[in-house]
Amino acid sequence: MVRIDPRAKALLCILPAAFLWCCGVHGQDARPPLRMITEAAFPPYEFLRGHEIVGIDVEICRAVAERLGRPFVAETVEFDSVIPAVISGKADIAAAGITVTEDRQRNVDFSIPYVRTGVVIIYRKSAPIVTGEQCKGRRVGVQGGTTSEAYVLERLNQEPERYKSAAEAVAAMLSGKVDCVIADIAPARNCVKGEADLAITDFISSEEYAVAVKKGQKEFLGTINSVIADLKSSGKMDEIVARFSAEADGLRSAGAPGAWASVLNDFKLCFVKNGRWEYLWKGLVVTLHVALSAILMGLMLGFLVSMVRASHDRYGYVPVLNVFAKVYLTVIRGTPMVVQLLITYYIILKSVDSKVLVAVIAFGLNSGAYQAEIMRAGIVSIDPGQMEAARALGLGYWRSMLRIILPQAVRNVLPALGNEFIVLLKDTSIVGYIALIDLAKGGDIIRSQTYSVYTPYLTVAAMYLAMVMAFTWLLGKLERHLRNTGADPVHNES
Repeated sequence: MVRIDPRAKALLCILPAAFLWCCGVHGQDARPPLRMITEAAFPPYEFLRGHEIVGIDVEICRAVAERLGRPFVAETVEFDSVIPAVISGKADIAAAGITVTEDRQRNVDFSIPYVRTGVVIIYRKSAPIVTGEQCKGRRVGVQGGTTSEAYVLERLNQEPERYKSAAEAVAAMLSGKVDCVIADIAPARNCVKGEADLAITDFISSEEYAVAVKKGQKEFLGTINSVIADLKSSGKMDEIVARFSAEADGLRSAGAPGAWASVLNDFKLCFVKNGRWEYLWKGLVVTLHVALSAILMGLMLGFLVSMVRASHDRYGYVPVLNVFAKVYLTVIRGTPMVVQLLITYYIILKSVDSKVLVAVIAFGLNSGAYQAEIMRAGIVSIDPGQMEAARALGLGYWRSMLRIILPQAVRNVLPALGNEFIVLLKDTSIVGYIALIDLAKGGDIIRSQTYSVYTPYLTVAAMYLAMVMAFTWLLGKLERHLRNTGADPVHNES
């Protein structure tokens, strides 16, 4: 029989307290703020100035909040999540350069348009493609979920190559993966700045941007329309457009990084200018916060579920709890993590404002399912004689499981548990879908401001790799410590 290290007992006792501390929720303002949802990666309409979301759309929504006498809060998510946030009630108002289309009008109501714009073709001067007809049969890159994608599908009757942003589509074109890119005029202008071989066409399709709100809010929509009309009639709209267009032009200086720019210039632009390195630093803190908290929750949940499953499989105990455990494992392991995150945010925890708490719960539930099966494998690997000996000494079943079987099982499956933590750490890169700025989202923000794709993403990849290597090294030291102290039953049979 193996004696349990008092430090291991202490660790099991502090896990719940540590998890609750990591997920602390701060108090909220008594006054309900006007919540704007956007994707702060579309200058000059919305972008980040430091950690403040600014832009044309933001000023319009801020004016609406002032008219209503409410505090104003702006949050950034992936563009695909902007409309769902309004539909679910997570946000009051959406503005992200949203084009009014029939499909979108079925789900949300739109204000009067505040700007008229359009989409253009970005092409290489060495291989000009300047009309929509010339795009037919070619490989066309677009930002997914935008009217550029709709143009290719409806006007050209073909499938586009979908990318996360116009900048990534242009990077693909420079690499020869697509022949041209169709994008809104605002990002298109920034994409070609400093690129001697790139140019843009005139509008191939016109469109209008408007503010979106949840259906049926006629009075609220009337206020928004009134604010937009007043901004236009007073000339303030033109001032707002000119001011943020000038600021957006300064985000990326002409001649700084292009296809042949120096690595040093690119590094300075992406991380030194305007203190953009802070996006990665603060994103790293969020990533570690969510990952560590979720792994604690997963450990606790995994312990419970594995004990229920192992007890039922070996002794037939707790049949009802075993049914619930099997349903939980089937659902969690059978659905994608990003879908679970969105369901948790928009449906299950719809009324919870703390996005960190939502992310921790979603990832904790997901990790708990995988850890449960890992630990169940560890439990069944322990000789049944261990349980019989403990019971013969007068220990009850659950006490024997907690004090004798489970600690040995954890040591047996420590490498697999470590691998689960590594997977969880990398999976947190999707929290941008619920307006959290983590490490991956920080890199995406830098990309959106500089229109440089390679440097931000390669740096983010290097940071994830460094974290994984550091954790692997720590896990290796722990395994060697267990072997050297005789606490590893796999390598020490005495």
